[in-house]
Amino acid sequence: MEPSWPGLNLTPAPLGRRVLAGIFDGCAVAGLSTLCFAVPMVLRGFALPMWGVLAALVGYQVVPLAFLKQTAGMQLFGLELVRKDGHHVDLANLLFRELIGRGFFPAAYLFTLTAGAVASALGLAGTATPLLLGGLMALACMGALAMALVGHLIALGRPDGRTLADLFASSYVAVGPTRAPPEDEEERAEHDAHRARVKRNIVVFEVLLVASVVAIPWALSSRGGETAKERGARIAREALEKKFALDPGNEALARELSRAWWQAGRDDELRKVEEAHLAARRKQEGEREASLRGRFAATKDRANASALVELLENQGRVDDALVVYRQYVEADGQPGTRAGFGHWLASVGRPADAVVELERAVKEEPLVPFGHTLLGVSLVRAGRAEEGRAQLLLALADDPLDEDAKDALADLEETLGATPEKLKKQAEATVRGWRADAGVGP
Repeated sequence: MEPSWPGLNLTPAPLGRRVLAGIFDGCAVAGLSTLCFAVPMVLRGFALPMWGVLAALVGYQVVPLAFLKQTAGMQLFGLELVRKDGHHVDLANLLFRELIGRGFFPAAYLFTLTAGAVASALGLAGTATPLLLGGLMALACMGALAMALVGHLIALGRPDGRTLADLFASSYVAVGPTRAPPEDEEERAEHDAHRARVKRNIVVFEVLLVASVVAIPWALSSRGGETAKERGARIAREALEKKFALDPGNEALARELSRAWWQAGRDDELRKVEEAHLAARRKQEGEREASLRGRFAATKDRANASALVELLENQGRVDDALVVYRQYVEADGQPGTRAGFGHWLASVGRPADAVVELERAVKEEPLVPFGHTLLGVSLVRAGRAEEGRAQLLLALADDPLDEDAKDALADLEETLGATPEKLKKQAEATVRGWRADAGVGP
């Protein structure tokens, strides 16, 4: 590359030094961008990711190149970015070269879009980007980033090492210094003083830019009267609301969102959540009831009957549950099943009905397991103590180790007194007769 002006040196920068300078500047921009996002979020619970990234790019890349021809990485490796005459590239071309030509803006947008989506899904932050607009911008940025990557490869085949971004911006990356300092002492002093003023102005600009990274989010969040803690709580609630809207029947989500609104002092919103959750649960239970009724009508099996009875009982619909249970008992026809029905009736506060079913069960099968125990307890609860004692004696004659029958008889004897031996022997004889009739051992 031949210089166009006397004292001008436009020796193309070696590829290795350009790569190292690029890696250094890339790491610096990444670190600054992270700080520009994290600091406002920590201080105010609010951040503008793209503004922070753009501020880092403009402050670290564009401004130093526009006025000093170098970034920190380029200065470290002795490189400069200049026009063909050795002067700095104008600001408009620099903005295009750095943000679009080198792919920094599309890369930054795709990164912040991805990070925002992940943070929103985790409930750590919220995003205000419309879905359609975000998708279109993402496609455009992917195309621009691909073009920038191809543009960098062009430098490999050019003797001057210029990329596509350099060609568009009319810039050159050369070994510095590209222009020799003035030979005259006064001119050199003026040159040095001008450069010192430029550096001072850059420092002032950088300080203002850094301040704006915090000040703008602060102003936007303060305008709504939110502290960092309040904003964090609001973002968490918004994330919960999105999840709850998709699954209002989820008890854990409803409880968590209700607690969040309670902590915020919003009783009206808390009631809305409870009402929506209750309506969703009713709908779910209605659908489940219809499904269980259909399967039970077709099979009359134990599993569907048990699930349907439990569902109806949990809803406080004991009469409906009783109808289903009775249908299952009649379809099954086993005395043990009827004894279980009697026990259930007693547990739901229907002792009279329980006695009827248990008496029928022991009549059909005198040795039905726990039938006499359950009948004895139910008779006692129904106020028929002597009859209850007789059934408990039969239960112990059948199984002397029946702890439930022992305990119930002991409680009853505190009221009726000790059980006469005559009644015990009668119960034992009765049980022996049943066993003989059933063809079982003594």
